[in-house]
Amino acid sequence: MFQSLLAKLSGSSNGEKCWQLIDQGARVIDVRSPEEFASGHLPQAINVPLPTLDQWLHQVENKQHPFVLYCGAGIRAQKGCDILRANGFECVVNGGSLKDLVCCQPS
Repeated sequence: MFQSLLAKLSGSSNGEKCWQLIDQGARVIDVRSPEEFASGHLPQAINVPLPTLDQWLHQVENKQHPFVLYCGAGIRAQKGCDILRANGFECVVNGGSLKDLVCCQPS
């Protein structure tokens, strides 16, 4: 289901794609440090700092569920996406930075 949604959104900007996935129930993962998370984050997000992602991913039961990851600039989010995909997660999207997602958030 979510793979077909990704295919349909292939012409959308990354921010639009992320928000459509979030609206469809994607889990939002902030891979920044706890201090960065505490300074501001999306209300839908949970904080899983990149260094702890390997431990966290073993707790996830449904690897087919969509995930949108973000960080401060998109680099750690991409690393997180790579880790999840390497561990069998099927629908993972790099949301870029928190600022990117906030700017693209539908009103």
